[in-house]
Formats: sequence, structure tokens, C-alpha cells
Amino acid sequence: MNVKRFVAPTLEEAAKDIRKQLGKDAVILHVKEVMTGGLFGFFGKKQVQVTAGIDGPSHRNSNVSREGDDKQSPLLKEANRHLQQLGVSNRVLKNLQLTAQMAEKQGDARTKEELLMHTFRASLQLQPFAQKRQQTLIVAGPTGVGKTTTIAKLAAKAMFEENKTVSFITFDTYRIAAVEQLKTYAHILDCPIYTAYNEAELIDLCSRQTADLVLVDTAGRNYLHEQMPVELINYIRQSASCHLLVALSLAAKAEDARHMLSRFPKELVNGLILTKLDETASLGTLCELLYSEAIPVACVTTGQNVPEDICWPDKEQLLKWLTGGV
Repeated sequence: MNVKRFVAPTLEEAAKDIRKQLGKDAVILHVKEVMTGGLFGFFGKKQVQVTAGIDGPSHRNSNVSREGDDKQSPLLKEANRHLQQLGVSNRVLKNLQLTAQMAEKQGDARTKEELLMHTFRASLQLQPFAQKRQQTLIVAGPTGVGKTTTIAKLAAKAMFEENKTVSFITFDTYRIAAVEQLKTYAHILDCPIYTAYNEAELIDLCSRQTADLVLVDTAGRNYLHEQMPVELINYIRQSASCHLLVALSLAAKAEDARHMLSRFPKELVNGLILTKLDETASLGTLCELLYSEAIPVACVTTGQNVPEDICWPDKEQLLKWLTGGV
């Protein structure tokens, strides 16, 4: 195992350094407060020292994770129970619990919610989603994740709240019902809709649109085994106004969601559409994605109703969900 020691003013900064140097699969082995600088032991600065490693589990790591279980404070035990109930992988759970242990030692948290907030801020990659006035959004994702309904919700918000012009392009010609569904939404919203039957037609239609927001509904694929067409990937890479949003279900297993996301070129994914928040009692998939991927959350859907059941969570809202808040 490649083991390194990191010293930083805060847990958040230490976590960023670990991810940058060791990657997202790094495992925290030990955390403690240290004094740096000063003269003869005086005027030093209190900092956080984190020992982390990469390349699989170790005996040392398992010892650290169990160390002092019986001596944990009631506050830390309560926070750890909440983390266990999230349903995240053992690797992520172990790192979150060690971070919570260190956050408690810093003495800034008096409640379980405050301790969890400190833990998640130091551990998760919470990126802001940047919206532009004029853009083309290509929505891709597995079959049945709710892409078409979500596109209608995005269109309604753009038209009624942002006063934008909108047009639809459907590339989901495999399912007649999906085309008809989007045509119904286009008729209700009084938006133009176009159909592309191959990648060349889709690229041509995208390049000729003049609306403020162009929403492209792609066919659902089994992204556990398939990838996006190369022609479409190249177009997204070359077009400054074309962005890719990947739709994933929060009701799916975290491992499956991460694997499906890995089938897309990470540098091209502008944001995540997370669906079916209302269909899961556990936020393990949300936590795993935010822990492992530095990709912004564009929106989250909470039901089937158009246009109501959708929200655009900022960093604080995501943290509230994970800590059990409304």
C-alpha cells in the first residue's frame, strides 16, 4: 500500500489534497491534531494530520476503524449510526466515520446534525452547477430512469421562470411511446419538436437550433454494457454550447450507478440528473456519487408530476438531505 501523511489547516483541505494526490479510492488510516511552527513549543499553529493510503485494505486500516468503539461519545455513536444507515460501501463508511471522529475532536459540533455537516463537508465533492443563457443539453442515461419526463420539467422551468425559448429534439426512436410523450409535452408547452433517426441527423439538428435552450432526449441504453455513440461524443467535445447531462436513479444500487457513469467520458459530463428520490428510503447512492465523483448535481426529481416534482439543490440542500433534514 502507498501510504502518505497530509497536514492541512482543516479537514476539508486535507481531504482535497488526498484526492488530488492519491485519487478517489484512497483510504484514511489515521487522523489527529498536530501543532506546527512556533518557537520552543510556543506560538504553534493547530492543524490536522491525516494518514491515507491507496491499493487495497490493510490490517492497519481495519484496526483504526475499530479502535475505541467502546470509548466513543454518545454524539459520535449517534453520528456513526446515521452513517451506517445511509447504506454506503464499507470503504466509504470507514472514511466517513474516521472523518466524523476527527471532526468531533475539533469541538465545533454540539449536535448530531452539526457533526454530520462537518463530516460531509470534509468528505464529499460538492460542485456548483453552472447554467448558461443559451445551450444545448443532451440528456443520456439508462432505460426507465425518467429522462423524457425530466426534460419536460426542465423545459417548463426555462420557459415560465427564466423566460427562455425552448425546442425539443428526440433521439429516442426505439420507443414510440417516448416520442409521443415528448410530442405531447411539446404541444402543451407550445415548443417545436424535431426527430433525429441517426447521429448525423441529430448533430445537424443541434447545429441549426436558435432557441435559448435545446433539450435532446436520447434513447435509453444498458450502460452497464454499452457506451454513447462515438459520433455524438465527438460532437459534444467539439461544441462549446452543447453539454451532456447523465440521468441516474437514486433508487439504483450505488455500485451500478457508478459503473453506468463510468461508461461516459468524465470530462464531458456537465452535470448529473438524479431521479426517483421519492422511490428510495436510503440516500447511499447519492452519498457514494458525491464522495466519488466531482460532477455537479444539476437537478433532482421527486415524482412524476410535470412540472412540479423537480428541484435544483444547492450544496446546503444536498447536505440537509444527507443529514436527515428536509
